[in-house]
Amino acid sequence: MQSHKYFPMTRIGSVFMPVIINRFKLLFVILIFASGSAYAKSASETAKEFYDLLKQKNYNAAAGYYDPAALSGFRKLMSFENEIPDGKRNIFFQTFFVPALTDDSISKLSDHDYFVSFWRGILTSENYSGGIKYGDVEILGVVMEGEDLAHVVIRNRITVENKGVESVEVTTFGKIGKHWKVKMSGKLKVIALTLRWQFTH
Repeated sequence: MQSHKYFPMTRIGSVFMPVIINRFKLLFVILIFASGSAYAKSASETAKEFYDLLKQKNYNAAAGYYDPAALSGFRKLMSFENEIPDGKRNIFFQTFFVPALTDDSISKLSDHDYFVSFWRGILTSENYSGGIKYGDVEILGVVMEGEDLAHVVIRNRITVENKGVESVEVTTFGKIGKHWKVKMSGKLKVIALTLRWQFTH
């Protein structure tokens, strides 16, 4: 098994940490389009509504499209704050959350508000000189798995630092009552686990 290298918060680490953080943020921005949506219409219709909210930067409303279990699961995966060394703790809170959090304020947030704060920290990053702009999302099709699981194929387009990014992704929705809600994606789990490794080593 290959060993992984990391940059400690030494002089070298302090130089490379902003680069690493920006890469995490860009990855999250791209993957967020693979994260789906919810509401009492078809899976494809609700996906369109979700991305329209993103274009409007209405992150609070957009987060309501997630399955509450997904938000709770993401919160648990991110619950490594106490494991972060003091030298990295402020960087973590100030870089990935808007408004910036503290040990006290983070404990008072609901799973929904925690995710919204993290989402805003990623999507409203000031580290991108050209800003982040969302284009239209094209729904390419839906593959049903039974009656309560829908895999929506989308083509999404965003612009980061005046550079276009286009990708085709599959978003999975689960039906809760009459509403479609996004399931926790494996990619979001990878982001949380990667951040844990980066900030606790």
